[in-house]
Amino acid sequence: MHLTEIDLDSFVELSIQLASSAPSLLTFTDSNLVDRVELDPDDPVPSLVGRHVALDITAVAFCAPATVTSDDNPSPPSIEQTVVHAIHRSGVAITVLSTAETVRTFGPTTNPQQGRVPDACRRILGLRTTAPEDSMTDFVIAAWLEVIARYAVKTPGLSWPEVVALHPAQSSVGSDSTPAEVAEATECLGRSLDWERFRNVIATVGGFPFGDSAKETAAWMDAGMFSRWAMDLLPSRPEALDLLEAVLGPSTFDRLWATVRFCE
Repeated sequence: MHLTEIDLDSFVELSIQLASSAPSLLTFTDSNLVDRVELDPDDPVPSLVGRHVALDITAVAFCAPATVTSDDNPSPPSIEQTVVHAIHRSGVAITVLSTAETVRTFGPTTNPQQGRVPDACRRILGLRTTAPEDSMTDFVIAAWLEVIARYAVKTPGLSWPEVVALHPAQSSVGSDSTPAEVAEATECLGRSLDWERFRNVIATVGGFPFGDSAKETAAWMDAGMFSRWAMDLLPSRPEALDLLEAVLGPSTFDRLWATVRFCE
């Protein structure tokens, strides 16, 4: 189906009208509104996770009111805005940011758009999301840094052997391992893992990163969406290293920093 054969304007126009009250998920057949489900106003995106629609649903749209402020101005004026992301079952998607004065449109496009909302809307229709951007080595590093941070906050001044003992590949490294050796073990473990296999494991047995709903959530996602949510639930590398520099001794932190740099 070609872009010219799909008219998302009617979906977007109605979505903008309905977005003023509360975040909502709208479902359409052709250009007719079928249903409107109000979402959690504090954090609406998790309310999208796990949802399905019938095969006769042509398109879904996420719409929500938003307030835009500027970090550049100490006392910036607030701008009331409506955010709409609509996607057709064919995969054609469009995002619209609307204020009283302006309308900014991104799309329509057949390329999956980035973000938690586009990912969730695609999965609601059973469509694939973009492939994982982060490698499994990136995940191993992020998980290791997060575990070190949890221990180090409670017990500042962890030694290098204690930090190494917290590594996911601890069976492959010893307390006297050098940063280069730990980096090699990190990369080896990362190469042995795969996002789709990891997702399938969580869908079967549960666990990180989705708590009590892990099985259902992982089964509903695909590998791309799963990878992004898993990484987003862990501290970013700069954040983790900034924290660890404050709670680890200089020698231990230098070895940890060197290990991460070797992996990069």
